[in-house]
Amino acid sequence: MAPLTQVQDGDALATYEAFAPFYDSYTSDHGHDEWMADLDSILRRHGLVGERLLDVACGTGRSLLPMLRRGYTGTGCDRSPAMVERARARLGAGVEVRVADMRALPWRACFDAATCIDDSINYLLSLADVVAAMRSIREALVPGGLVVFDVNSLGAFRGAFADELSFEADGTRFTWRGESTPFMPAGALASAVTEVVGPDGSAVASTRHVQRHYSIDQLRLACGEAGLRCVDVWGEVPERGLVADPDEELSSKIVFLAERP
Repeated sequence: MAPLTQVQDGDALATYEAFAPFYDSYTSDHGHDEWMADLDSILRRHGLVGERLLDVACGTGRSLLPMLRRGYTGTGCDRSPAMVERARARLGAGVEVRVADMRALPWRACFDAATCIDDSINYLLSLADVVAAMRSIREALVPGGLVVFDVNSLGAFRGAFADELSFEADGTRFTWRGESTPFMPAGALASAVTEVVGPDGSAVASTRHVQRHYSIDQLRLACGEAGLRCVDVWGEVPERGLVADPDEELSSKIVFLAERP
């Protein structure tokens, strides 16, 4: 096994550079196909015209692949070169995947739709960075283009980020140790450490994930400041799927749809 990789300072880029070799095993049961089917349905119900899609913070391509299968012409980007390398291997030479920071995307009016999932927005630790990301995504969209993104809810930060979970996947043992509390205030920072133990019992990685909670109102305002029109918001509720008028504490995720006017 490789020497132990430790990332404890909460830097998202360093975290995913270290975690990239284990990401697919860790997320093997995350249901990307089903989640992307729901987001595809949202885009099409709300008048999507065209099928040029940008998947922002695409990771190893697990979120983009289902959209390619649904007929989109897809492009992916991620800040982590190690994640991009794996996405390119998964998606093949015919799909463009670039290293790019969501706050400074290189495209201008190129896409009909964009997605940004797996709470990637929460890794931006200031509202100014969120606005910068929303503005950059707006610039990548054509007029009338749509973006759908998800964030962790307050309930997720008071629940999963305050919990401890261990499981095995592909012969590797993962432990998630939340460092939050069930009483975390809205808008606060939350962190969790993911520990990776290889098949031989040796520790091979320890990474800290630091995120900030953003309220629905804050993200609506961020969209507006970035020049996007917030079209609708849903909450993901266990066993019920996406519901309107989301409750921050009952939902596990909050999903936003916005449009470039």
